[in-house]
Amino acid sequence: MSLEISCHPSPLLQRLLTGTAAALLTVVGALSPQPAMAKRVDRVQVDELYVVDCLLPGQIRQLGGSMTYLSARRPIRTTAKDCEIRGGEYVAFDRANYATALKTWLPAAQGGDAEAMNYVGEIYEQGLGLEPDYELAAHWFKQAAEKGNSSAMINLGSLYEAGRGVPQDSTTALNWYRRASGLKDAKLELVTEEEELRRRSQEQENIELRNQVTRLKGDLDQARSELDRRRSALENSRQQLEQTRQQLARIERESAEGQDAMRRLAQLESEVGEREQAVRSSQTNADQLLAQLGIGGGDAPVSAEGAASISVLSPKLKTTRAGVLAAPLFGSLPSYQVIGRVQPAGRIASLKVNNVEMLDKLDPDGLFSADIALPAAETPVRIEATTQDGVQTIESFLITQQSNTPALAKRVTSRVFERRMRSDLGNFHALVVGNNDYSGGGFAPLKTAVNDAQTIGKVLKDRYGYKVTTVTNASRIELIARLSELSTTLKGNDNLLVYYAGHGQIDSRNKGYWVPVDGRENDPSTWVSTDIVNDFIGVMAAKHVLVIADSCYSGVLSGSAIRPIPADAKEEDLLFVSRVKARTVLTSGGLQPILDEGGNNHSVFAQAFLTALQQNDSLVEGYRLYQDVAEMVTQRSIVLGLMQTPQYTALKHVGHEGSEFFFLPKA
Repeated sequence: MSLEISCHPSPLLQRLLTGTAAALLTVVGALSPQPAMAKRVDRVQVDELYVVDCLLPGQIRQLGGSMTYLSARRPIRTTAKDCEIRGGEYVAFDRANYATALKTWLPAAQGGDAEAMNYVGEIYEQGLGLEPDYELAAHWFKQAAEKGNSSAMINLGSLYEAGRGVPQDSTTALNWYRRASGLKDAKLELVTEEEELRRRSQEQENIELRNQVTRLKGDLDQARSELDRRRSALENSRQQLEQTRQQLARIERESAEGQDAMRRLAQLESEVGEREQAVRSSQTNADQLLAQLGIGGGDAPVSAEGAASISVLSPKLKTTRAGVLAAPLFGSLPSYQVIGRVQPAGRIASLKVNNVEMLDKLDPDGLFSADIALPAAETPVRIEATTQDGVQTIESFLITQQSNTPALAKRVTSRVFERRMRSDLGNFHALVVGNNDYSGGGFAPLKTAVNDAQTIGKVLKDRYGYKVTTVTNASRIELIARLSELSTTLKGNDNLLVYYAGHGQIDSRNKGYWVPVDGRENDPSTWVSTDIVNDFIGVMAAKHVLVIADSCYSGVLSGSAIRPIPADAKEEDLLFVSRVKARTVLTSGGLQPILDEGGNNHSVFAQAFLTALQQNDSLVEGYRLYQDVAEMVTQRSIVLGLMQTPQYTALKHVGHEGSEFFFLPKA
């Protein structure tokens, strides 16, 4: 089966421009045919659906019986149409303009409004057309956080975690995250103490292994140098011995000169014997060092096909459930030195590690080392050895860094608590979009996105009780209108899951886009910017919102890290945290193309997500579901030859307050 990739290459693109005529859908329901929809949407400009920074007019207030005054104008974020209706002032779709945004929010922030302070901090952190000023961002976030603004606490914690504008301090970051959730109990750590000890032990084991291999390799190099020196001295003595023997043959044994030669001969024979013993000692030492490295001395026998053998000495490899060799590293490292041996060393014509030729670094015993950059949580390593006869041997494995996604134990909750949680969580809605039929705009049609959307929508409705709106082959107008409608109709006790499967794009500034079916390849004004998606989510009243993006370059949506809730957290803590706002995102990959097929008539990601949904039978938060999905996607994508790494983070600058998105099957 040939595999498709669900994205389309394009040149670096300009910022998304303002669209033209569009419409607001007024009723959520089954899709109308496209011609009928077009008639309905001509009434409203798409600009009126966008979220803007709006200054509402001041209110006329009376003080006492004789004095009236006009209060200060109040900034809000709302749609352009709503701002007009309420008599407000805004600049049409000018969200990336630093001066305009500050003009709207700074006076209120200076007046002590915590929400405005947080928005000012976000303006400085994002830059909005200028270079970000993280110190000023931290200043405003801290003021808003001290007034109790949860979003500002999350934003400030993110700066401490990354060391932007403030000293890097993971403990301070974690404390702000906990304060945002409303819980100060130390149980809500990144990992449990037992898990931390286990990870540190495994990390130390890897460090000791690498240090031991490096030390032994250095000792081996020194022993090999001493062996070469002694071999050279032995050869020199042998040459002198042979010269003396030849000289002795020409001289009479009775002469004085002959007697001197005989003495010299005996001396040299003794010297040769001693040096032969020294050579054997050095060879034994070298063989012992090779044995400590886990390999035998000398060259391995060549197979019947003439192929070489490859041994990986460091890191330590383990076999996963998918049959893939992996080297788990516990700790975030920029690179790792892979050490291996290839035999027979003398018959190797080419040695490549991740397509980099390493033959010049191959020593006489077949040992080699290569520094591998680790840009992601999973990094594939491929070692290729080719003999002089042209026979190739390949060894592949995966280096994984597990510090950010430690395995979590299954959460156990009582049925009584789950009934209480189900009632407290409120109503669940889903907007599920799948786009296949790209035609006329330069984007290749996709094969699985529509089936993904329809199947996922059915599982969410039947198994989890969601009110689902499934949209297939959505146009730009329809996608924006659906999001706009949700931003105005959802209430504080609602939860929303947005699933998008289709083409994605990215421009030179790492700005991401979802591509509707009427999008044109070289015209970003026909696409939907992920900034617009974030804007709609930011003004929603919904309690929990989860965006799931199965598209190329979906990693641009990723924000600050999510802190997993321990499996043994109290049920009261779970209930408390669930009442705080959550704005999270699960993406099928990072800033790279992703697979459109490979999942049994679904994309690799969609199949993993469906499997995780169907296997879950209790309360589970997004982070735990993500871990199951990520494991399945990573293993399957390795087999298919295109590395794909899902990500799960908080959406930044849209009101995330430290909670989670929860999945709970129907009773």
